[in-house]
Amino acid sequence: MAFRLSRLEPRKLLALTSVLGGLAISANAWAVPSFSRQTGWSCATCHTSYPQLTPMGRIFKLMGYTTTNLQPQQKVEAKVGNVVHLLLPRISQLSIFVQAADTHVAGGQAVLGRPSRASGGPVGGNNNLQVPKQVSLFYAGEITPHVGDFLHITYSGNSGGFSFDDSSIVRAQAWSLGHYDTLITGVDVNNTPSATDLWNTSTDWQAPFFSSNYTAAGEVPTTFIAASQGASFPLIGLGAYAADIVGPNRANWFYAEADAYNNSQGTGNAPNGGIFSENGGNQMGAFGQLAGTAPYLRLAYQHDWSDWNWEVGTYDMWSRVYANPTSSAVDRFYDYDLDSQLQWLDINDNDNVTVRANLIHEDANFAASDVGVGSSDSHGQLNTFNLNATYWYHDEYGAQGGFQDVTGTANSSFWGGNVYTSANGSPNTTDEWVEASYLPWWNTRLSVRYTVFNKFRGLTGNNGVSPSKFNTIELLAWIAY
Repeated sequence: MAFRLSRLEPRKLLALTSVLGGLAISANAWAVPSFSRQTGWSCATCHTSYPQLTPMGRIFKLMGYTTTNLQPQQKVEAKVGNVVHLLLPRISQLSIFVQAADTHVAGGQAVLGRPSRASGGPVGGNNNLQVPKQVSLFYAGEITPHVGDFLHITYSGNSGGFSFDDSSIVRAQAWSLGHYDTLITGVDVNNTPSATDLWNTSTDWQAPFFSSNYTAAGEVPTTFIAASQGASFPLIGLGAYAADIVGPNRANWFYAEADAYNNSQGTGNAPNGGIFSENGGNQMGAFGQLAGTAPYLRLAYQHDWSDWNWEVGTYDMWSRVYANPTSSAVDRFYDYDLDSQLQWLDINDNDNVTVRANLIHEDANFAASDVGVGSSDSHGQLNTFNLNATYWYHDEYGAQGGFQDVTGTANSSFWGGNVYTSANGSPNTTDEWVEASYLPWWNTRLSVRYTVFNKFRGLTGNNGVSPSKFNTIELLAWIAY
């Protein structure tokens, strides 16, 4: 019997994917509004609450953001004919997203090594209000029937400049491999490792989803793959992916993605300088650009049943980075992840629960000329573990909470060198956080978050400084249109 591969038209694809448990209907939880205008769907069809995706939202992303309300599209095509292959926009693809934040750290900004306004510094001693914290402009949606984009330009109140945040342009196609087998393939250009990911266990989409610039959480040591997100370390990546969705109810998903990243001039204050740091916001370690191409690999499996879906997967990245912007010495950071997500969706009452777990192990190898300068040792390790969960009641009231544990090799040159780090240069940090949220309108969210530190960069209370000084309260608000 001959094997036949045939293209699947968008209308047939939607008919197939409508059996997914994630096809929820609500008027509250929001996404990028231009997507809702483009499809005619409520936002909760694709999101439990932004940026968390339902199975239908994952299909929409796999298809390169090209799914449309077909009736208006057909009317436009009837008027202009088939001579113009670049479709005229039927609705606005522009969206705006505004964030504000107020932050209180128990020990004030001084415990984070930040100078106060009284000493000529840029921040207040505490209760730092950011209005706006960030303003984002999105140009997102269909460009042609198989090409779509998610372009994210951000103004930061902290830096006072614009930059490209996590963005991608995608060319996607669905194929029928049989009666119970649909293959979706795509190629994309993006600027952030894991930006194209479908689950909220990846570093670019991990909870808590929004934070102030003045939190102690921003000073927690992290891996290279997490620190290189968005505009923080300008990159450009070319990738390809495939998702094979099989079974009578399309219950089994097999996903694979490979990307190659290199340096990008990008936009921002110092796009060519690198200034990547795993050390937290004080940026005690200033790295240069990538020293060649950094490969990224993602593998995942998802299973759907009834109102549930479950994912398990891995993503890995191998990066070579110049030790500083003017050095020829090369440091190596190899990141390996294991992650899982469990999601329950009640489409009748618009209730949902998502539980996420993520473990990243990083091997760091420092150049011989960097030992004794940027690093105390030639080799080190860092492990970050995150476990968190989100519950939404009627897509209006939300509760989140999480646990984070960071452990690694003590390195006084790499992790040390500032006023709030223990003498042994340990990155070890443990914290818990809880958050309550309210959506008064479909496009507005108000939240309060409290983070408690049991250990902070090696500080346990037995070495002179209590980690409770870094406990943080955040008031967060955002609106999208």
